[in-house]
Amino acid sequence: MKSLYAVWIEIDEPLPWIELKGEYRTRKEAKKAANEFLNNIKIKIVKVSEKRMRLKALATAKTTR
Repeated sequence: MKSLYAVWIEIDEPLPWIELKGEYRTRKEAKKAANEFLNNIKIKIVKVSEKRMRLKALATAKTTR
């Protein structure tokens, strides 16, 4: 039985590892998929009040093939 590879990413230490969709036959294919995901990631920076209560962040990631 051959092994399949999955891609897991860690965004920040307190957040859990996230498994991206997809299974890959080789490490090279998995690495290429991870690089494509990172190149297509969107980042949004927002202004927040200094006196606001801290909320737990919820992170979601979606890949497009």
